Amino acid sequence: MSPALAFHHHGLAVSAPDEAYRFLDALGYASGEALYDPLQRVNLALWTHDALPAVEIVWPGEGKSPIDRILRHGPSIYHTCYATHDANAWLEAMERREIEIVTVSAPTPAILFGGQKVSFHMVSGVGLVELLHLDTVATHIRSESQAATLTTAA
Repeated sequence: MSPALAFHHHGLAVSAPDEAYRFLDALGYASGEALYDPLQRVNLALWTHDALPAVEIVWPGEGKSPIDRILRHGPSIYHTCYATHDANAWLEAMERREIEIVTVSAPTPAILFGGQKVSFHMVSGVGLVELLHLDTVATHIRSESQAATLTTAA
């Protein structure tokens, strides 16, 4: 048995958020604050619903963005995020089960989650998985400019 993961959200890449916002609003989702994450170089907004999966709307910021290639083919649900208290134990458990995983992005503080770290992993035959590291202590972010120097404690 592998260490516990809990579904957190789907990531939806869009070139601009307006149509996705209208659709999620029509489904009864509650909108989250739109934020720019300078470490991930994207704009983000987490939409939640009492009965449906959370959706993170992701769209490019200024300059080159990690979702540029994805958006060449139009809007796409491009990642699934799971929350975990021990990402390393989960990755090791997957390795023991011979699941091929390549780390795309090491744990990095995420402004959308109050500074808790996230990491991205390409899972063979599945696609991109984001891990929300619950074992990192969120640091309160007072402004966007502080996000670039954000630190967290494990």
